[in-house]
Amino acid sequence: MKSEIIATMAAVTIGFGASAYGQIDQTKTEEEQIEEALSALPDSMREDVAVRGFDASGNPVLLREGSSAIECRADDPNVRAWSVTCYPPSLKAFVARSEALIKNGADTPERVKTLKREIDSGALTMPTFGSLYLRAGNSVANASSVVIVHVPNANAEDVGLPSLPTRGAPWMAESGTSMAHIRISRR
Repeated sequence: MKSEIIATMAAVTIGFGASAYGQIDQTKTEEEQIEEALSALPDSMREDVAVRGFDASGNPVLLREGSSAIECRADDPNVRAWSVTCYPPSLKAFVARSEALIKNGADTPERVKTLKREIDSGALTMPTFGSLYLRAGNSVANASSVVIVHVPNANAEDVGLPSLPTRGAPWMAESGTSMAHIRISRR
């Protein structure tokens, strides 16, 4: 049961839900995509953030240039579940690799195993610390927000956090592994 919970939470960690592999037309305007993408961040961090989204054909495009250290990704119309993610440059390769695995049909357990294997082998580099801001759900209306602080190889006991989800408190997922991260629900 614990491994199922962790695998499920790892799927959300990366910010992308179950995928649908057919092309979906993008029906949201650039402004709607930008607003939704920035909704993953606290209000105080939204200024000067670059936002990547999708054109009318569902192709990736830069929607807004930014000068801050954070970049956000709008919801991908080619993925069934709704999710937006914001992250610093140190996590860009991790996010991009996760996206590529999803686009190539990897399910959550396969994707998590591949990411762990690539991190452990050195093929994919993780920063010592790095935070992802994520809103995800079946739709914008029911999306929940979480901050994910990647702390590779950190141990829940050493950090003083529970290793299972606890309502209203941060917790450590993937404790002791290269994908260890602290999860903090925002709303």
